[in-house]
Amino acid sequence: MDYGDRERPPEVRGMSWRMFWILFIVIVLFTVWLIGGQVIWFWLNVEEFGELFTRPFYFETLGGFILAAIALLRIDFRNRRSITWWFIRLILRVFRSRGEILSIPPEYLDFTYFRLSPVKFALWQITKVLVGMTIFANIIFGMAVQAMLNGWESNITNIPELFTLPFATPPLDMTYAQQNVVPLAPVLTLLISPILMVLGVRLILLVGFTQAVKVGTSAFLQSTEPGQQVNVPLATIEGLIALALTWTGVNFFFPSYIDYNTKYVIGGLFVAAALLAVFAFLDRSRRKRRLPITSRAIVLRIVSVLIVVLFVGSLVTVQNSIADARKVEWMGPYTTQEISVNRYLAQLDAVNEVRYNFSITPVAPERIKQYVANYSELLSKVRLWDLEASNAKLKPEIGLIPYVDFEDSDILRFNNTLYWSASMKPVLPRTVESGNRWFLEHMYYTHVPNGFLLLDGHEGTIVNSAKFFQQRQIYYGEGGLLTDTWAAYPLKSGRSAEVGDTLYNGTGGIDIRPPLSWIFDSTFLVSFPDDTVHALRYKDVYDRMRMLYPYFMYDFVGKPVDMYPVTDGKNTYWAMPLIVGLDGGDIPWSTGRPLLRQVGYALIDIYNGNIQVIVTGNDFFSQLFKTSYGDYVSTEMPDWLKDQTRYPEELFEWRVSMYNYYHVSDPATFISAKDFFEVPAGLDTYYVISKPPLFNQPEFLGILSLQLRDSPGRNLAGYAVVRNDYSSLGQIIFYQVPLDSSTKLLGPTAVLEALQKDKDYAERKTLLSSAGGVKEGDNILYRIGDQDVYFIPVYTAKSGGVITQMGLVAAVGASFTGQTFIGLGSTTEEAFSNYLAKLGGVEAPPVEEIGASDRRALIEQIFLDKGLKVVEPKEVHPDIVFLEGNVTYASAQDRNNTVPLVTSFVGNWSSAASEGRILRWRQDSVVNYGMLVNVNGIVELHYISISFEKPS
Repeated sequence: MDYGDRERPPEVRGMSWRMFWILFIVIVLFTVWLIGGQVIWFWLNVEEFGELFTRPFYFETLGGFILAAIALLRIDFRNRRSITWWFIRLILRVFRSRGEILSIPPEYLDFTYFRLSPVKFALWQITKVLVGMTIFANIIFGMAVQAMLNGWESNITNIPELFTLPFATPPLDMTYAQQNVVPLAPVLTLLISPILMVLGVRLILLVGFTQAVKVGTSAFLQSTEPGQQVNVPLATIEGLIALALTWTGVNFFFPSYIDYNTKYVIGGLFVAAALLAVFAFLDRSRRKRRLPITSRAIVLRIVSVLIVVLFVGSLVTVQNSIADARKVEWMGPYTTQEISVNRYLAQLDAVNEVRYNFSITPVAPERIKQYVANYSELLSKVRLWDLEASNAKLKPEIGLIPYVDFEDSDILRFNNTLYWSASMKPVLPRTVESGNRWFLEHMYYTHVPNGFLLLDGHEGTIVNSAKFFQQRQIYYGEGGLLTDTWAAYPLKSGRSAEVGDTLYNGTGGIDIRPPLSWIFDSTFLVSFPDDTVHALRYKDVYDRMRMLYPYFMYDFVGKPVDMYPVTDGKNTYWAMPLIVGLDGGDIPWSTGRPLLRQVGYALIDIYNGNIQVIVTGNDFFSQLFKTSYGDYVSTEMPDWLKDQTRYPEELFEWRVSMYNYYHVSDPATFISAKDFFEVPAGLDTYYVISKPPLFNQPEFLGILSLQLRDSPGRNLAGYAVVRNDYSSLGQIIFYQVPLDSSTKLLGPTAVLEALQKDKDYAERKTLLSSAGGVKEGDNILYRIGDQDVYFIPVYTAKSGGVITQMGLVAAVGASFTGQTFIGLGSTTEEAFSNYLAKLGGVEAPPVEEIGASDRRALIEQIFLDKGLKVVEPKEVHPDIVFLEGNVTYASAQDRNNTVPLVTSFVGNWSSAASEGRILRWRQDSVVNYGMLVNVNGIVELHYISISFEKPS
């Protein structure tokens, strides 16, 4: 063995390969671990949700495949060009030649000479389409294509009709757009937009960019040859510009607006394109005959195009000048079509417009009492508690529980009564140590044990949520840990580790067996290596819906679409409105506004997470969705849900925002922009039980007031109501105040200012403020008989704390001729009675005070109405005694504080009271009412104390 052999260390080479393989294995394992979780998560989705999860992927893949093929697929098998592979080959050659461009053979530089083999070319086209599927994926386009294959009618065959619209002056008749544009809405919103987009991409990449590369490489090679003159490929440049102008002209047939100039712009584009195409043909012939292109020829081409541009520009300018002087005559036909199309987009033709007849009608003093009595039922349905006040009153009900918090509040109706429902979310207590965080997030704080709090929206009493919601455990909801984490528990243990000592036994979630559970979360590898884990994922119902039904809007103007709880008497669901929003940018005269429709509702079980979809719409997208999901949706509304339906606030307010402009059907009035409406600043939809004109009985409505846009006065132009009963769900009625009416209808802002300036109210407010904070609530307009009145609650707080009491009710007259009439009282009846007295020019009638025995009888009637029996025992010997509250009921003003306490006490304890009895015993002037409750063998006495006499 020579010296050279002795110097070669085979050990090092072996170690090097060993280290290489070790490193390779580590990288592979790390990669598998990195992406394994996502792969497992995807696989679990398939296992848990089945076709409901894969169907959107199918539609997305189908849409992406078709659009990618249109955009990227080359069919030129003769030339078999590919810019990508030509560029890759060129870059590799540049590296190989160490950057010396001139040493590279011309066949590498000139794109014209590049060819792929037939097999490689075919494989490359397939690869491009597969990659492009992810770029051009369009789920709604794919769903529409599949539905068309299944028989759904998109009206795509009527597209040629659009090409005549720019060249015809429409009549002053909205039926023109209804006949020629509206029927094309399905194809224009679902199919045309993506097709136009990918055709544009194809022209840019496969035509424009390809030709630019050919021209550029050819010119570069010519410049590298000494003495060789660079030939400018003028014919190619002219052809590309002609193609671009032609494509721009085609897109002008799908604008968001058409007017008297559109046809001239389209004509100018096509004429300029035709001129350049002719020049391109001549220049190509000239080049074949090797004739030089002179500067005069170039100037001729430029001047010809400029003449077309100047001619069209001059024509447009003249047209605009004439239109400025004859605006209605020239713009009127097109404005009429704009109104027609936008009324279709927002379904404004379905809005029932009613002339609002109102006046100031005094009631004779001797009739006031009877008048109030006639409308006592309607007055009892006035909603006195608003969102902020209800939250403030419900907040203490959480108590000292550190792991739940408020998430959302909704207005609900049961038995023709309104309730504020505060739904809660699980949160991690701030004191949790980091070492316990994983366990508490995933296995302990898995749900909200009692997820709803209820408050009567009329009286402000807290109601036991069990009265309506039998199922109150929220495993699927929104916010907090429901949004942030998944939950899980091992199956073998068979015991609960969840808060509240419960064990989930619903149908939601999926079993994950080892070793998949190890990849799902590495903690299970150590903690439960041989145990199957049951995991609840997608606990946030918005994430759940986005994954399974990604066709709808789940955010509206930056806020989640409002869902609310409903119940069938046993199970509780989130009722989420399904609203679809489609781009209207390619609909003529849409001015770019979208098309919105409510397709139906999704009912998401709060315990099991399963989803029921109910389609209630009859529009083209609802039909499309039913065609695509016929085996997963229902068109029958359950009977129990019909009494709990509510029209989406977001959709109502959007339709009203469109109505603000497009209620105007006269083009001259629309152009002058003098009768547009707007919603007063800071005003939202109020859901109330009310009885406006045309209604035979009080009904659950959403109400939104409108005023004239930019009007210096803040009087109402009217108000819109939306009906929520299932039989009339979504019907909008607009009560319009005549503009020439001598009597005005005050708006919410003006009413509040009038109240705050009222002398009597200022005095009462000062007295209320001495006990704590004071705040005015929502000012909602009601029609009581023939009186239009705003009822404004005034809340108070003890010692400046949270608002928990009703201090005062103000009834402010909405009709105004120079004087505002205001009545104050402790109840709506009293405030309305005092308003009528002021309106009639008399002093407010004195409040009829009743005796202590009568006041006690009124309170005890609450017990009797709940089926309880009042008894007076000689002795009571409970194990534990709890005082639930005390109050003084010595006058009519004290009623608002007493009734809520008694009602809440009965609601919380009557179901557990021994033999349905109320115990009554006296202590001086105080009467105590209590209930005996047996809790695990311990007798508890829960009672309240009421003083029916004024303290001395």
